[in-house]
Amino acid sequence: MKLANLLRGRRKLRFDQLLERLDISRATLKRDLKYLREQLGTPIEYDPFERSYQVGGSRKHAPQELPGLWVSESDLRSLLLAQRLLGEVDPSGGLAPDMGAFIRRVESMLANGEESREWAGRILFSTPGRRAVPALALNTVTTALMQRRRVRLGYFTRSRQAETLRDVSPQRLVYHRTWYLDAWCHRAKGLRRFALDAVGAVAQLEEAALDVPLAELERLLDGGYGAFAGEPHHWAVLMFSPEAAQWVGHELWHPMQRVRRLEDGRLELMLPYDKPTELVMDILRYGAQVEVIGNPALRAAVISATEAALHVYKRDG
Repeated sequence: MKLANLLRGRRKLRFDQLLERLDISRATLKRDLKYLREQLGTPIEYDPFERSYQVGGSRKHAPQELPGLWVSESDLRSLLLAQRLLGEVDPSGGLAPDMGAFIRRVESMLANGEESREWAGRILFSTPGRRAVPALALNTVTTALMQRRRVRLGYFTRSRQAETLRDVSPQRLVYHRTWYLDAWCHRAKGLRRFALDAVGAVAQLEEAALDVPLAELERLLDGGYGAFAGEPHHWAVLMFSPEAAQWVGHELWHPMQRVRRLEDGRLELMLPYDKPTELVMDILRYGAQVEVIGNPALRAAVISATEAALHVYKRDG
């Protein structure tokens, strides 16, 4: 810290001046300079003409120091845990491409980096059904979102089995089993949600992004059920058996859900939705342990999906 303080403020000091002010050996000074550079990421620059050192400030994207920020070993371990969680939702590293190098620096600051890595490995995050997103797509979209620039997407629509080229203004990243981009589509002239695992070619454009208020995004895209929620136009009423109620009572299906426990142990769950596709799939997870109450259209959708599955098993049997 004393060495770093001497070199701050673009003050240039020669090697012999540093030795005199710090009253340490040449070997110790070399070791400390190396530690500041390689372990702590301090941007120490050497001027070969003046044979002097200083903390650099001329580079456009020089590292930034957070003065007065003190962290404990527990804080650093929490960072390692956060990185493990981020790695589960972003295994390709597209969301935070420089996180790995930063975490290695954090490990070097702990008393025993090997033990810290082993400790982090004892925590497992399981996300079944996760769909992989190309690192380039996630990285490009994230950068454009932060810089408020438009993006050109080569987007494959699975329902139509067709790829189209879209210029969009990124508004928000959403994680729901995979990464989605909420964006204003300049072709459709409206808000759309794009699955990033269906993005092929992607490029950031120079044009500034069109901004949509966050409240408008939430109103138009968040009210319904599932990844492609939309505005809710219907309410589902689901009745779970006493056995299933033990689990469902602790689950969050929707932020606006309403839960009512009955005296006989059953559980009534009410939640809003627009399109029933994802809701039907989640209802089917509980099989005979749940029943749709009222809502003939939703009941018919669940019955149809159940009969289609039964037909497959009877046909193969």
